[in-house]
Amino acid sequence: MNRKKVYWISQLCGWSTYVLLAWLINKLNGSEFTSELFYNLFSIFIIGVANTHLYRSIILRFHWLRLNTAQLIPRVLLASLVFGFLFHVQQTFVSELLIAQQFFKIELIDTFQKIINWTGIFVLWSLLYFIVHFIDNYKKEEIKNLKWEAMKSETELNKLKSQLNPHFIFNTMNSIRALIEENPTGAKTAVTQLSNILRSTLLMSRKKFITFEEEMKLVEDYLNLEKIRLEERLKITTYIQVNPNIFVPPMMLQTLVENGIKHGIAQSATGGEISITATSDASFLTIEISNTGQLQNTFSDTGFGIINTQQRLKILYTEKAEFKIYNASNNNVITYLKIPLYFTDTI
Repeated sequence: MNRKKVYWISQLCGWSTYVLLAWLINKLNGSEFTSELFYNLFSIFIIGVANTHLYRSIILRFHWLRLNTAQLIPRVLLASLVFGFLFHVQQTFVSELLIAQQFFKIELIDTFQKIINWTGIFVLWSLLYFIVHFIDNYKKEEIKNLKWEAMKSETELNKLKSQLNPHFIFNTMNSIRALIEENPTGAKTAVTQLSNILRSTLLMSRKKFITFEEEMKLVEDYLNLEKIRLEERLKITTYIQVNPNIFVPPMMLQTLVENGIKHGIAQSATGGEISITATSDASFLTIEISNTGQLQNTFSDTGFGIINTQQRLKILYTEKAEFKIYNASNNNVITYLKIPLYFTDTI
């Protein structure tokens, strides 16, 4: 059931309950159920629903749900007093002029008491309204955090199984072994890079965000490692024009780069080129990865990387992120990623 439907059900049930209690109090006091009493109670119901709905519109229009308690309390008290006064004027007008058909007398003490009573009703309505919203928002945030924790665990496992699988490590170690006699220094560097990747996989996957500089260091280690395996078949170009201290999801760029090499360049006997471009404006970070290859119709079945990226983007940025992969030409695939710019590791 959506919020709008819950709101209207609560409104109608709440004011119906109030009118029923008012009738019971009148009955206990010995009052007869006359047509005048019926119209009075009915007018209270209509005026109550109308005024609280108008009050809700003001709350939403001026974004009171985003305010803290200190900002909210004076606004609620003032609004309740104003609506309490309006309610009294409206209800008295309907009761005296339209139903009883007589001019009403203004008695200051009685009028003041009634305004205070109606103000109290609006304060109670406000309290219930905000409590319901705060509880609902808390539950949504809790669900979001639970989804993140579950996905984080799944990401860590899938990274170990799919991204750095035994086959990849086996091929890399063979490349390193071949380098030992030919280029001992290069072999030592390759072992260090592999160690960095393995360590980063274990540590970064536990974090929600890392700096762009840390992510690019991981990407560079990975590309250098692939360069050992693919040699001259792999050409790499980068164009980075972003603040290194902005925060990004860990291993997301590395996953997309690996995807381009694994399903594009590595599939070609002649190899190809991968180009990484990163730029930013005041609000967004844009990353474009171009690699040699052709996007196939069965591309979505190639592994968890793309699905994982889409899920992470949705949870972290809701609808604010943009992600797509497409064929730019007969032998060129573009991976496009646009995410909000953050300089903190919490959203």
